[in-house]
Amino acid sequence: MSKRDDDKGEGASVMKMKERVEWFKQWFQLYKKQLMIGVLALIVMFIAGVFAFNYQLKKVFNQAITYYQENDLFGFEEIRYDLYAKQGEAFDAFLTQEALETFEKFKAEDMSYYEAIGIAQRIESFANKSSNIQSFQEQIEQLNQSRKVFEKAESFAINKEWEQAYYHYQQVIESDPNYEKAQQLADSAKRWWIQDILVEAVTYYEEGDYEQSLTTIEKGLELSPGHEAFVDLQEAVHVAITEGQKENKWTEFKDKITSSIQSGIENIQGIFNKIFKR
Repeated sequence: MSKRDDDKGEGASVMKMKERVEWFKQWFQLYKKQLMIGVLALIVMFIAGVFAFNYQLKKVFNQAITYYQENDLFGFEEIRYDLYAKQGEAFDAFLTQEALETFEKFKAEDMSYYEAIGIAQRIESFANKSSNIQSFQEQIEQLNQSRKVFEKAESFAINKEWEQAYYHYQQVIESDPNYEKAQQLADSAKRWWIQDILVEAVTYYEEGDYEQSLTTIEKGLELSPGHEAFVDLQEAVHVAITEGQKENKWTEFKDKITSSIQSGIENIQGIFNKIFKR
């Protein structure tokens, strides 16, 4: 094939391309309006579809909240599956917020136990069974029990039943606003308890009941290992048992032990006064 033939072929191809472009321009000019209307219609249909989908989601969500607020569990069950298939996370977030606000109000004593437990039961009825909201009612119960324990501890402390006061103060939980105060009072109650044990051990010693005195001393040392007054008294008891020198040894240790008891009482009283004046 000659160069001239090649040029003729290329020229024919260019002409065909120009003809196609010209045809397309004419076709576009002819149908431009219809095309634009079609594109706009597709855009409008897409936006309408998105709007309708979001509206349906919001409708289900709002309906669920209405059922919750009206405590209509039967109505809620009719939409439960649809809700948790589409808006489960959002509704769980709503219930979680409800639970947190309720707990804070109960913690601040702005809501009664019966109000809080009623809301807790309702939340757990509406919550997804796999959510962590299921423990909410248990938290209310624990805080309520902690408050009761604290009140009992206060009663025991007033009656100077230090052992019971100590154990009850120790049971107050960290989420209880009284927790820090309870820990301080537990420490003070323990010190009073130790002083009572020391006085009891001294009484047994003075009465000549050495075995009971030693038993009581051991109890005191379990609570306060290395307590100087208990150690001194224990030595005095052993000497009295083995050497029969109660009077001599007792004279030696009596002033020291008596001073320890008096000092302990004054220190504990000071701590109690400081706490209760807050």
